[in-house]
Amino acid sequence: MKISRGVVLASLMAFAATPVFAAFSLNDAANAVSSMQGGQNGDAAAPVGGLLSALGSKLHVTPEQAVGGTGAMLGLAKNKLSSNDYSQLSHSVPGLDQLSGDGALSGLGGLLGQSESSSAVVSALSNVQNTNDLNKAFGALGMDSGMVGQFAPVILQYLGQQGVGGPLLKSLGGIWGAGS
Repeated sequence: MKISRGVVLASLMAFAATPVFAAFSLNDAANAVSSMQGGQNGDAAAPVGGLLSALGSKLHVTPEQAVGGTGAMLGLAKNKLSSNDYSQLSHSVPGLDQLSGDGALSGLGGLLGQSESSSAVVSALSNVQNTNDLNKAFGALGMDSGMVGQFAPVILQYLGQQGVGGPLLKSLGGIWGAGS
């Protein structure tokens, strides 16, 4: 039986959010998703888990907000960058597509439960074409649009630490409204 990565991510994120599994980290969730997708080693998803952990610790957002906000920002980047640039980004940070794909966003919807509001979250995150869509996505996650400006430097710094080059970081900063 094939299990979708979104279902796995949703399940793991739900466990991570419960007090019984407080020691279960976002990095553990990313590693488990990678292995369910056929990754040869759990280290491939370590950058994703590290990024989510950095967002959680620096911005004090929930795991759902970290995953959803990052997914929305990466979705916008995927829609705005050339396919060559986005491919370079994905290659530089293994596991990054786990956060920008529809499967991860669908899993986030499952994590939030099946309600009208969770459908609105998944809908807001699924096709981020511009900054207005990005602001709506953050609003659907319970964050104001000012959080985009707080997410951007954390994500950009992390991507830089993973070897993403300056020109690509500058492009991402422009897309996300973070300046140069």
